Amino acid sequence: MDTVERVFLGTVKREGLIPKGAGVTAAVSGGADSMAMLCLLHRFAPARNWNIEVLHIDHGIRSSSGEDAAFVAETCRGLGVPCRIEKPAAASGGSLESGWSLVRHRLYVESQRIVTVAHTRSDRAETLLLRLVEGSGLRGLGGMDYHGRGPVVRPMLDLHRDQVRGFLLDRRLPWREDSTNQDQSAARNRIRASVMPVLEEHFPEAAEGLSRASAVLSAWRDLQAVLAEAARNPIPRGEYASLPEALRLAVLWSLAGQPRSGSDELFKTDAWVVSGGRGEHILPGGRKLVADPDALSVKARKGRYE
Repeated sequence: MDTVERVFLGTVKREGLIPKGAGVTAAVSGGADSMAMLCLLHRFAPARNWNIEVLHIDHGIRSSSGEDAAFVAETCRGLGVPCRIEKPAAASGGSLESGWSLVRHRLYVESQRIVTVAHTRSDRAETLLLRLVEGSGLRGLGGMDYHGRGPVVRPMLDLHRDQVRGFLLDRRLPWREDSTNQDQSAARNRIRASVMPVLEEHFPEAAEGLSRASAVLSAWRDLQAVLAEAARNPIPRGEYASLPEALRLAVLWSLAGQPRSGSDELFKTDAWVVSGGRGEHILPGGRKLVADPDALSVKARKGRYE
């Protein structure tokens, strides 16, 4: 097993992306990243008992899109993998990019399977830089994660684009180049062509570092969502108990009104809840935690719910 195979399988196992015996729809454009992903899925399918199919979406934007579709279909025939070619119309409203994003998401959901997309560490780094220059908030800076929207997962996210191309070249496996990637009017393409090469020349591990920073921001984004949910609604006890201790304490801190002190009491409250405690418990700052059999909620001392 070479480095690319080891990293790919390690990501799949560590992040729980594709369980054994799962049905997998691989979104394959014909580009290098998606062709490598297809090769890797096919490589490990027998051992992992994966049922693989390929979905290729022919957007019809480029004159050569039909050739891309034919290339993917022919590759799938050679591998013995079922291939579905879709040529939908873009959804109306908003930008063309957002319209196609809606179309892709609809097709992914309709597959009723895990959908793998081939975003790499390089894509993740570029996305973070793009969001930074756009002035994005935490939600945007979180960028790509291993688990995407709906059924989407990203098993290639720990691989650099150069590793992927080296993997294909070593095996003499072909791919299709998307000519639109050379369009310098697109901000992402300018970052890919002009910014990342300079960064990686002076900082060889730039893509890895940016990707790692994006993962940290993604974790904070998710935490923010959990805390926001905790501040608005009662929390199901089962959901609370399933969180790591650090997140449970952060949720309690948010429910308590983010007090400046009282961490010891939060630890005691968490232990009480996890052990099955029921009734009322005063939180640091004076709010009252109500632990019912099915949910946790907070009310003020006088009994008025926050």
